[in-house]
Amino acid sequence: MESTKRYYTLAEVADLLQVPVHQARRWIKLFLSLPPHKTKRIPAEKIAILYRIREGVYRHRLRGDALRRFVAEPPNTSPPAPDYTLLLGEIYRRLSGLLQLLDTSKEASKAP
Repeated sequence: MESTKRYYTLAEVADLLQVPVHQARRWIKLFLSLPPHKTKRIPAEKIAILYRIREGVYRHRLRGDALRRFVAEPPNTSPPAPDYTLLLGEIYRRLSGLLQLLDTSKEASKAP
């Protein structure tokens, strides 16, 4: 169930992200453009950006500019799934060709 909170404290953000408070504070300072007097209240719509930062740091081991690019790009930019029927067809054709090569080499070795 989604929360109806509009703002989160720094400690709540750190708990949500499962990171130390100092790490959450650093990410907020570096990546979120909040006015200095608003850094104690993090808007709920910024939490998704912080989750994206966490994913970039811990899952993909990104730092610096690479992390900034990762956070800036849309989250679902994965390539489309391959067409497995075409892949299986290609594998079948290659394996059939290899089996024919093996059969012809067996016949050639039997005929002295």
